[in-house]
Amino acid sequence: MNYRSRFIQTLGLLLALLTLQAQARAAAAAPTGVREIKTAHYHIYTDLDPHLSADLAQRLDAMYEAYAYRLQQFSSRDAQVPRFAVYLFKKQGDYLKLTGTRLKNTGGVFMSGRNLLASFLEGQGRDALRRTLQHEAFHQFSYSLLSPDLPVWLNEGLAQVFEESVWNGSTFSLEQVPPRRLRQLQDDMDNRRLMKFEAMMALTPEQWSKRLEDDHGVGSVQYNQSWAMTYFLINARDADGKPRYRARLLQMLSLLHDGKSADAAFKAAFGENLAGFQKRFVEFARDLKATDEATLMENQDVLADLLVELKARGMNFDRVADLREAAVRAGYRMNYVRGGLKWQSHPDVNTYFTHTNGKPFDADALYFSQRTGAPLPDLVCRWSKTLQFRTRFYYEVDRIEHELLVETPGRPTTFVGAGS
Repeated sequence: MNYRSRFIQTLGLLLALLTLQAQARAAAAAPTGVREIKTAHYHIYTDLDPHLSADLAQRLDAMYEAYAYRLQQFSSRDAQVPRFAVYLFKKQGDYLKLTGTRLKNTGGVFMSGRNLLASFLEGQGRDALRRTLQHEAFHQFSYSLLSPDLPVWLNEGLAQVFEESVWNGSTFSLEQVPPRRLRQLQDDMDNRRLMKFEAMMALTPEQWSKRLEDDHGVGSVQYNQSWAMTYFLINARDADGKPRYRARLLQMLSLLHDGKSADAAFKAAFGENLAGFQKRFVEFARDLKATDEATLMENQDVLADLLVELKARGMNFDRVADLREAAVRAGYRMNYVRGGLKWQSHPDVNTYFTHTNGKPFDADALYFSQRTGAPLPDLVCRWSKTLQFRTRFYYEVDRIEHELLVETPGRPTTFVGAGS
């Protein structure tokens, strides 16, 4: 038996013990009404709506497979890795009972000492919950199968790349650049908030958390910069259009997997000219564009927010054309605050009824679809023959919320929450 085989068996036994301990500790903290769901890779405890729970369970397994595929050289299909423990609650209070009150400003967490992932729905909505799970589940996967000692900037950067991935019911698209991240990145560059690479790479997990706790604006900058740095390493291209740094990133991860320090692994893979490396990153960031899918998803979210606001004013619409006419006539704009950044929707409201190529959507490409019991009809954007976006509205306590689902036309998603 070689060293790697012994390591895999030992890892499996250790994870099994940690999982059993986490499950035993958490059982007493779980609220009544919690169900157990066993999937291929997870043991989920939840009191969420059964349809929403089924969606999240399916996504988690698919996300695990996406992690394993992209990082296949670090995971073995022969390893006997037990199901990871996941706790998903309706109420934040139940989440805090399980994880501790010091995490009151978090939407989800992976606790490595207990091999436990937890999140909640209250106050953050279904879309944010899904992104949180895609983020935190990566931490759980990487800690167990990649390395427990990833440098915090890279650990958070990779988790955010997976967080932003788009799920269409069967596969994930991981190369997404959301407009909100570009707005933050451009504003941080314009106002010289970006950290020097040397300083960013030297941050310990404790320092990272302390900076976030002391100043949420600083925390937003460091999170978004870590996403941008990691996206750069994965997706920057050379003159021939081939990935420029991806092989080096995998080399760095391999060295970390083998126990090298973060500093030694980076220098071995990328060299020691951090100033020159940061210059190439800034050049890449200046030219970075939002992807079409992420742009249209944000546009649809803006329209959904507008529909909720207008309904509160007693205005309802049977056709998207009527909504567009009213919005253009009144010149509506939506105001947003995300992290430390304030922004407004586009001054030309026609932007939100238009494809990214500038062509207005016709009535067959952007339309309302009635759904029994929903506060507003679904808003559907058929972007292509193989992809469409569906915004569903639902009541959450005393307000209307919305979620965005990515579908294949002709095969609408049926496993999401009931929306009532």
